[in-house]
Amino acid sequence: MLEREAIITALANALRGLHGVQAAAVGGSEATGRTDAFSDVDLMVYADDDAVEEVFAAAERALGALSPIELVFRMPQTPWPGLEQAFYRLRDAGPHLLVDLSVIRMSTPTSGRFLERERHGTPRVLFDDGGVLAPAPIDRESHNAKIAARLAELRIRFPLFQTLVTRAIERGQGVDAMHFYMGFTLRPLIDLLRIAHCPDRFDFGPRYLRYDLPAEAAAAVEELSFVPDLAALRDRQRRAEAIFEQTLRDLDRRAAASGG
Repeated sequence: MLEREAIITALANALRGLHGVQAAAVGGSEATGRTDAFSDVDLMVYADDDAVEEVFAAAERALGALSPIELVFRMPQTPWPGLEQAFYRLRDAGPHLLVDLSVIRMSTPTSGRFLERERHGTPRVLFDDGGVLAPAPIDRESHNAKIAARLAELRIRFPLFQTLVTRAIERGQGVDAMHFYMGFTLRPLIDLLRIAHCPDRFDFGPRYLRYDLPAEAAAAVEELSFVPDLAALRDRQRRAEAIFEQTLRDLDRRAAASGG
């Protein structure tokens, strides 16, 4: 079976010196020091706008030389402007050892290049010929504005849409109720807990919760996430509502004390 380092080395060798490629780094679990046997390869490549397609072509040639490529998925559109992304599964690599290749256009502003250490960790630099991988500070004004907007939205959306969950429970519509609960109860609660305890990564959703939240809060979210039946779902919803309301009160007291 292919080893992780063999894949990384092959990609680095294929991309280093390629026209228009400025830098490459491994992010994801490597950037946070949590790489294990289940980690994939999160490769970030920084390239001139007109070199993006050649990066993917060169990467695919390098991967194909290591192993037949079983599956390729090129994201038709990512949530991040200026970023193109594709996933590869290799026949001769383990099932978890996917290659997640992101190409960031050099026209992308620094704030969109995933270089804020507080949010994305410290990537493993493979090469940086363009000197583009220097850590970037979080734009606090913009970041705090996003938090304020999300918090204002949560104040309305959370209480407004709990009826979708309870209505589906009362109707005995288990699938509907569970999906509404996940989307309108649990995910907003996670966002609020992140705002309270990990504002730098308030928009990371359920990822890394055990690292980003206090142990008690992380354990509560985990318990709320597993629901055996409709009766238990109503109980979980009530507990989630209580935690949401308490967390919101705590945030408001904190803001009042700081004059915010």
